[in-house]
Parts: sequence; structure tokens; C-alpha cells
Amino acid sequence: MAGVSSIEVKESLDELVQQLQPVETPKDKERLQVLYWLKQDKSPSIGAIATAIRKHRNPVGR
Repeated sequence: MAGVSSIEVKESLDELVQQLQPVETPKDKERLQVLYWLKQDKSPSIGAIATAIRKHRNPVGR
């Protein structure tokens, strides 16, 4: 299916939520947010995530 990510996130959703709370830098917060979205059961496509964070889909996929 187009737009489906083959990225494997090792952390659980709970771990990502705990890591997101103390983060202060926008860059780190954005990266953790992307991992959180990818870890969800019905994760959005890479293109949708890239649009949400206003980046091109290639760096998001990397």
C-alpha cells in the first residue's frame, strides 16, 4: 500500500510519551512526535506526517 511506513520503532507508546514530556528543544520534540505517530496502530503515512511537521517526506522517512 502506498504511503505505508516500513520503519520499525523499538520503543513502546508509553515510553515515547514519557520521553516527550521533559524534552525542551523543538527538534527533539518533533523527532519523538514522529516516532509516536509511527508507533500507533493506524499510523498516518509518511507524507501526512511530513505535511503536519512542514518537512519534505524524504527526511521524515530517514
